[in-house]
Parts: sequence; structure tokens; C-alpha cells
Amino acid sequence: MWVSAMTAVIRCFIAATLAVSGSLLIGNSHAQSSVPMETWGSARAMGMGGAFTAVARESEALFYNPAALARVSGFQWTILDPRIGASGQQALDVIGAVSDDRPFVEKLDDLYGKSVWLGGGAKTAFVLPYFGFAAFTHGDVGVGLQNPAFPLMNLNYVFDYGFALGGALDLVPGIWSVGITMKRVNRTGTTLPLGPAVLANLDMEMVKEQIKNRGTGYGLDVATMLTLPSPVRPTLAFTIRNAGYTAFSHEEGLHAPPRSEPDMTVGGSLSFDLPLLTITPAFDYKYADRTDIQVGKKIHFGVEVDLPLLSVRAGFNQGYYSLGAGFDLGVMSVEAATYGVELGEYPGQLEDRRYVVQASFQLGMSGLFSSRDPRGSSSGSSSNSSGRRKLKQRR
Repeated sequence: MWVSAMTAVIRCFIAATLAVSGSLLIGNSHAQSSVPMETWGSARAMGMGGAFTAVARESEALFYNPAALARVSGFQWTILDPRIGASGQQALDVIGAVSDDRPFVEKLDDLYGKSVWLGGGAKTAFVLPYFGFAAFTHGDVGVGLQNPAFPLMNLNYVFDYGFALGGALDLVPGIWSVGITMKRVNRTGTTLPLGPAVLANLDMEMVKEQIKNRGTGYGLDVATMLTLPSPVRPTLAFTIRNAGYTAFSHEEGLHAPPRSEPDMTVGGSLSFDLPLLTITPAFDYKYADRTDIQVGKKIHFGVEVDLPLLSVRAGFNQGYYSLGAGFDLGVMSVEAATYGVELGEYPGQLEDRRYVVQASFQLGMSGLFSSRDPRGSSSGSSSNSSGRRKLKQRR
């Protein structure tokens, strides 16, 4: 039922965006590089600038670092955590520009350099020490226009739903672990470039047929994680998401949706426990093996300050600042974040400022098993994945 509900919400987003697309579709394929397609995103992670590989715990470990499942000491059931996001002022400018009565060709001058992004998703997940399972749905759609001299536009649209099953193994208890996540993903979507000839006679029926591309794929994430015994608990992590790559079959009469490319990430974090707060700085270097992605877009930094019931975050994502905050009441928590995404080839070229809100409803119990964290407390075993300080308040 929850998948059906979220599917309906996300498809409403897509319908609204495609209504705008009757006058516009997204991005310049020369000025705008391809955006790697994700199967899940976290508001907490984006508040930290995407530097999350060495920080993720509980159900988020299934999608960011399955080796962290070895650090779970209790159980957690994430009943549901719906997430919704949209781009900022540019989206309002685009909607205003296309909603007037002028002919389409007269609107183009007001639309160059603008973009629209809408996204959302939800999951339900259950994790135990060394094991986790999740059912999830995720979708986003983008719209924009660049290069008035030679207009070229892309429609980037993806809608996923599927399942993830993860497991982990301690090589050195509480210090060194490895893990894998296996995913089955049903994807609908496309990346559709539109040149000047198509734009001159824009056929929305053709566009709608293209976004029906649909197929099923199976993916594998592998990870390892090392935490050194120390007062500041330095953690290093290495993951390969979509190892090899995740390709999709296609249904009869349809094309296969775009595949998910491998993401080789190296990450690290520290953790400073103080009497009333915990400070966690982190970094990620993503797509380390991809030569087609500019180095500045691979670098992510972030920091989280975890207070009783409240967490605040900041970071840099692809050269742009990110901010986030989370409020936890035990059974329910709310996360919010803003972050910038580079739509061009290099940081500083074309920012898309995005805003995301995520609410989580969960049940859990920590401390049922011996601690697997070298610091001597049940790190990451809180009844939510949004921070450790809240666990200390609830125990």
C-alpha cells in the first residue's frame, strides 16, 4: 500500500513537471553533463554535502555502505520515511515564464539558464546485526534549457521501485567489516535529448512515449569499513555501488531505461564525543574511477553536530554549500536539507539549488547484542539513523 501511495505522489510530480514541459524540457547536453542515476537518497546525507559513506548506519547502510550493518547492536524497523524535494527560485521562475499567454518561441528567452527538478521517494526497512532488508521507491524528473545559439534540451526522468537485501561480516570484530547489498530494481525512465528541429515542432506525445521505457535490473553493492580504536574513532570506508553496472531488461515494444553506472567511493569520518554533543566531520570522494566526471564534482565534505533531540549539518556538495537539520522524537524524526547540484561539466558553471524534507517513522531497540563499535558504546544502534546523541537521550 505504501508503495502505491508514494507511486501516486511521485507520478503527480512528474505530471506537473511534464505540464510545464509542454513549453520546456531540460538542460543542454553540451553544457550539462549526464547526472548519475541513484536508487535512493537521504536528506541527512545531503545536509552533509553527500559525505555519508563512513557515517551511514541502520537502514541507510543498505544504500550507502552495507559494511556498516556489522555495527548494528539491536534491531530497527523503519516503518515509512517519505521524502520530497524540489529546486528553488529557478523552478518558480520557469513556472511563471511558461504560464503566460505568449507564444512558445517568445518564452524561450526567459527560460535559458533555468531548470526545474522534482523528486521524492520512500522506503520501509528492517535491520538486525549483520543483516538488513528494504523495499523502496524513488523518482525524480528535471526540466531546463540552455544555449540560445543552438538550443539543445534533455529530459532526465527516472522512477524506481524495488528491494534491497544486505549482509555484513566482521573480519575484526568492531574494527574491520565487509558487506554487500543485492538489489532488484524496476525502472521506468529515459534521458532524452531534444535538438532545435524537435523543439521547433515539439511533439509531447513522442516525449510521453519515450518516458515509458521500462525494465528490470539486478545490482550489487560491495563495501568495506575500518574503524580504529581511538578517542576520535577515525573511520575509513570504501564502496562500489552498482558493481560492474546495473543494466535493465526491456519490455516488449519498449526500450530499456538507462543503466546505473558504477560508483567507486572512498570516504572517511571522525567522531568527537563531548558532554552534550557529538561532532562528526566526514568526506567522500565519489566516482573515483570515472574519467568523464570532473574532479571538483567528485569531492564532498560535511560535518554533523549532534545535540539532544536536534542535529545540525553543513557541507560542500560538488562545490556548493549544503545545510541540514534534524529533529528526533524517538518514534518520529524529521530531516530537512538544502544543497547545490552542478548541472554543468565543472563546479561553478550551473548550480541547481534543491530543498528536501524527509520524515521517518520507526520502531527499534538497541543494546540487545554486545557492542560492535570500538569506542565501547553501541554506536549506530539507535532506534533511528539520524544520529547517535538521540540514542543516549532515550536509553
